[in-house]
Amino acid sequence: MIDTGPDFRMQMLRAGVRSLKDVLYTHTHADHCHGFDDLRAFYFSSREEVACHVAEQHCPDFRQRFSYAFEDTGYLGTKPQVVLRPFTSKAFKLGALTVEPAFVPHGHTETAVFKIGRFAYATDFKQFPDSLIHKWRGQIDTMVASAIRFGQHPTHSCVDETLALFQALAVKRGYLTHIAHELRHAIDEAKLPPHVRMAYDGLEFEVDL
Repeated sequence: MIDTGPDFRMQMLRAGVRSLKDVLYTHTHADHCHGFDDLRAFYFSSREEVACHVAEQHCPDFRQRFSYAFEDTGYLGTKPQVVLRPFTSKAFKLGALTVEPAFVPHGHTETAVFKIGRFAYATDFKQFPDSLIHKWRGQIDTMVASAIRFGQHPTHSCVDETLALFQALAVKRGYLTHIAHELRHAIDEAKLPPHVRMAYDGLEFEVDL
């Protein structure tokens, strides 16, 4: 799982997910982590902690936002049973998978983006540094990346910028996510290149990991 947004519970119910061992967090903005409390449900059935993989630089804020899960407050109910796994830009293993994280600018902070095999996920970024484009170019078959709207935004990549990123990385199949209400799904998707589509809730596709 990548991120636990506010509608995390409904996403898991709709998808029929009954087991969850690991969550990768991109950053600690509310729309990407404030479904955290619903991780409790997975402990009820598995009795195993969920590993929350949070960038080392984001850990203090993460702990502060959800301090009740990491400190003894005297609460007798069930709080999220999690273990915090800080990561840096160094690749790490999740079972048989190798996760390659990198950090890209997003306003006052940096967002973690991930490459797992020939799949990449990047949200809430303004741009990729040239060094990362050079490193990942030609290694991504499928990529999900944010494109908040047409035009410009001070902290988010917009449609034309994300399309240019797909081209620079030689992505074979791209999906636009984190889209704002200014984008009209069917109308504006028709303007995209054939290998790029807009993502939507419930979208499923296969990737090589």
